[in-house]
Amino acid sequence: MHQSVLKGYLLALAAIVILSPDALLIRLAGDEPFLITTWRGIIGGIMVLIFTRFLDKRTLLEQIKPARYGFLAVVAINAVQQFCFVYAISHSNVTDVLVILAFAPLAGAFLSALFLHENVALRTWIATIVCGVGLAILFLQPDSNSESGGLIAAVICALTLASQFVVMRGHPKANLTAGIGVGNILTGFICAFLVADIIPDSSQWLPLLAMGLIVAPLPFVLLAFSLRYISAAETSLIMLLETVLGSLLVWVILSEQPSVQTVLAGILILSTLSVYTWLTLRASANKPGP
Repeated sequence: MHQSVLKGYLLALAAIVILSPDALLIRLAGDEPFLITTWRGIIGGIMVLIFTRFLDKRTLLEQIKPARYGFLAVVAINAVQQFCFVYAISHSNVTDVLVILAFAPLAGAFLSALFLHENVALRTWIATIVCGVGLAILFLQPDSNSESGGLIAAVICALTLASQFVVMRGHPKANLTAGIGVGNILTGFICAFLVADIIPDSSQWLPLLAMGLIVAPLPFVLLAFSLRYISAAETSLIMLLETVLGSLLVWVILSEQPSVQTVLAGILILSTLSVYTWLTLRASANKPGP
């Protein structure tokens, strides 16, 4: 394996391992999405800018200049995504949310076709239909612990995550990771005006600081840099681990056991996405060079 490819895999894997406790920390921080998003957004956004500046020696203006309006798009998209993720975790079963988020790469394929004029392969249509069945199982299961609003927020989060990657892919000469940081900060300040009491309890500070300083900001910076060495399909395949690891941590520590329907839907969606990604990688490997 080429050294640069190995570096890309290690960056993506490190990102997922660091990101895995995110849902658990949100649960430990309480059930106030506006308060959590305030501190998670402001602290996390500042840290994204610091990490990005450390890893990319260019100034912020030099990083975003090639993208122009793409930077503003990432800011707006990420602002919506951050709140929807916290709201979804606070109002739904964690496994339900993470399984829905795993659908983001397929959504990204269709958005790429729409905005970047890329062809949609037959395998993408088939995978989307199968995953759609899995999502229907999640939404229609009886006696679910997930609120419908939380599941809808998870779908919006998946779509915005896919949109974010498409915008970033559409501007390869720019580093739009800073847009994630600014989007986080924007969401944090908006939620600060909507929360009743902005000061967290003493028991909330540890999970909030863990999220803001490391777990929320660092993985997305590492994932953005991993795309310099490996393909988006390879990164997406590694990201599927977060669904498993994140759910496992919540199950073991908080005893939040997913329903049978959730497990079946998760197996269906994750296995479909794994096969889809493998076929995508094989097709890319067999494609003749320029």
